[in-house]
Amino acid sequence: MATIDSESMVPAQEYTTPKPASGDITVGHAQPSEAAAIAKIGADTYTATFGFFVSAQDLATFLNETYIESVVLADLQDPAVETWAARDSAGKALGMVQLVRSLTEPCVPGDPKTHAELRRLYVDTAAHGKGIGSKLIEAVESQARAEGFKIMWLTVWENNTSAQRLYERLGYEEVGTANFRTGECVQTDHVLYKKL
Repeated sequence: MATIDSESMVPAQEYTTPKPASGDITVGHAQPSEAAAIAKIGADTYTATFGFFVSAQDLATFLNETYIESVVLADLQDPAVETWAARDSAGKALGMVQLVRSLTEPCVPGDPKTHAELRRLYVDTAAHGKGIGSKLIEAVESQARAEGFKIMWLTVWENNTSAQRLYERLGYEEVGTANFRTGECVQTDHVLYKKL
């Protein structure tokens, strides 16, 4: 992954779906008070999706380095990372996604200064099939456009066909591959991109 300079970043703007009716989902900036819930969604979803593919030790190490409350809180304070949460009508976090500035993959076309990464799209497995992932992606894409980014890119595990179908349906195209390490296990991810 290459680091790029993002001197022209504009302040984050709040994106919210219209006022919720009973059972509706809203999307907005994640709050520090949601860090534990977001960490749990990330850990549970990652385990359900990838846990069978890596050793128990590799999985435990990765989860303890990535999906714990202190790491989520650090991300919430990082100006290059913006975390969004999807919430039900009672305010319970059901999903999360991140917009990451200043990183790119060499295979992503165009000027790296115009690239933004969509990272860690995770939805509580009990809430799958409700369009939450699409709403989270919409929020990140809207923010990236508002900041002047021209390309949104992401990585998705080569065996995660349901996520690949979602991204394809939303206009993302494969442009290359990248390695992703979980402990000692090296997985292959597809690199996808979309013009904003």
